[in-house]
Amino acid sequence: MQLRFSGTSYLGLDRHPEYLDLVKQGIDRYGTHYGGSRLSPHSPAVYEEAEAAFAKWSGAPAALLTSSGTTAGQLAVRFLSKNYDSIHFSPYAHPASWWPAGVQYESWNDWLVALQNGRTVGCTDGVNALRVSEPPWDTILPTLPPALMIDDSHLLGCFAQKKGGSWSTLRQSYQGELLINASLAKALALPAGLLLGEKEDIQAVQSLPQFGGASPPAPAYLFAWLRAQDLIAKQFEKLQANIQRVQSFAERVPQKMEIITGFPVIRLHDHVWVDHLQQKGIEVSSFRYPKPDSERYSRIVIRADHSAEGIEYLLDCLEGLAS
Repeated sequence: MQLRFSGTSYLGLDRHPEYLDLVKQGIDRYGTHYGGSRLSPHSPAVYEEAEAAFAKWSGAPAALLTSSGTTAGQLAVRFLSKNYDSIHFSPYAHPASWWPAGVQYESWNDWLVALQNGRTVGCTDGVNALRVSEPPWDTILPTLPPALMIDDSHLLGCFAQKKGGSWSTLRQSYQGELLINASLAKALALPAGLLLGEKEDIQAVQSLPQFGGASPPAPAYLFAWLRAQDLIAKQFEKLQANIQRVQSFAERVPQKMEIITGFPVIRLHDHVWVDHLQQKGIEVSSFRYPKPDSERYSRIVIRADHSAEGIEYLLDCLEGLAS
């Protein structure tokens, strides 16, 4: 039997019996999907209920749910493209927000310089789960680009320092136009996307025909999420305990493993370790992304539902490789 240390279901909700039961209750109430428009007067009230809860949880003034993280990213960048002269994507920015007229950069310095030229939008990720790295915020924020768009897909619900995402932290020092987009299919196991922003910006995105013409996420999952808050809090504590246990080892071999304290992904610098772990019955994440010829990333992904025995076995195997 393989021990799986891969994927993105950081809180382990995707197979948790209590969460599955709540989803089933939601399906009994709403069916498998709502295929209408959010503009319809018959749109289920659970959407607005969940959006209000996400806004409160994140600290943002308003929230908007979409069918996927990519839909959220494309709606946000479409909206911003109408109001700004140019859009600039940082190194390794997630493809969900890529825009045909946008400019992509391989150098952080070149990206920062470009943001100073006119009415610009800077797009980056709150954390890069492939490279296990964060943007250079100390350099970005003093430049004060007119607008920022941040992908928080791998922050929401799982990162110790920013469980509710980037909004509250960034708003303390950045007063430009700010939109947060995210997939909710990672830690929260929701087949949905999310936008966070000021009320007037969210209302403007809602007025786009691409929003009104699209089907929203399945309401059954939102019903489950709203009723799973105690479970989610327990899973978060379990996740952080597992992260701390593995990171205490990784800190001893920084030349072999890349970590961010409190973040559930650990990057392996040596791809050979992947094959050795596979031989020991441990599956980790290792593939090229976002294209077949892109850089290969090898990572250990920690989940809340990893058992203490599984974590100890992983550490024993890593100890053998490191020595």
